[in-house]
Amino acid sequence: MSLVEVDQASKTFASRQRGGDPVHALRGVSLRVEAGETLAVIGESGSGKSTLGRAVLRLLDLDSGAVRLDGVDLAGLSPKELRAKRADMQIVFQEPYESLNPRMSIGAIVAEPLQIHRSELGSSEIRTRVKAALERVGLSGNTASRLPGELSGGQQQRVGVARAIISEPRFVVLDEPTSSLDLSIRAQILALLAEIQQDLGLAYLFVSHDMHTVEKVSDRIAVMYLGEIVETAPTLDLFRSPQHAYTRTLLSARLSADPREKHAYRAFEGDREVTA
Repeated sequence: MSLVEVDQASKTFASRQRGGDPVHALRGVSLRVEAGETLAVIGESGSGKSTLGRAVLRLLDLDSGAVRLDGVDLAGLSPKELRAKRADMQIVFQEPYESLNPRMSIGAIVAEPLQIHRSELGSSEIRTRVKAALERVGLSGNTASRLPGELSGGQQQRVGVARAIISEPRFVVLDEPTSSLDLSIRAQILALLAEIQQDLGLAYLFVSHDMHTVEKVSDRIAVMYLGEIVETAPTLDLFRSPQHAYTRTLLSARLSADPREKHAYRAFEGDREVTA
């Protein structure tokens, strides 16, 4: 049994424009995430990958289908049961500053999951664990007294990672966790996430639009297009022999580090692939 199983998940949103067509964000999506692995979900903006990440954590409810953690259907849990289950599943958001309450200290932000899920802990023990979590992500324990606005973007994202791991989860959704960061900081955060995964045995659902990044960090890749998973494969297999035309389009759009390298770009519309 997989740690996380998504079975025929569908979600439709009403149009933001009056009289507009509804948005089918998820169309019968099925996938699994094994304990300790990184499954990347990749696609263009609007493909449904962030909606999928939130649905997996039941931050939004599906119209149909199921999400199971350890075989337990999250939709069937009571609010109290779901809250207890959330200790096992966390998220690191794309925009670190927007995900941190600017009026709360870093210590209070990181401590919040413990206050929710480990209410038996005393204030002294919580402070000790917050300090350890901050140091685990490469921040000084003194950072606890500072506000988010006093930190750099990379430091803010490290706070987001500390908050995600302090409850000792088994599964973490990484929703474009490095896309807003400079390249040098991005590499540091990716290395940190890989180190934490190895140490704690975490499973990651890594949501991204960057093929270069997922090639480095993922064990398997699921490719999304218009709310559907069009291809899933081990990372090496997908890069060596992509089976779906849309996957080939994404791969053709990668920029090479060698400016002398030339290759054909592909366009993809509907179910048609065109070499440009």
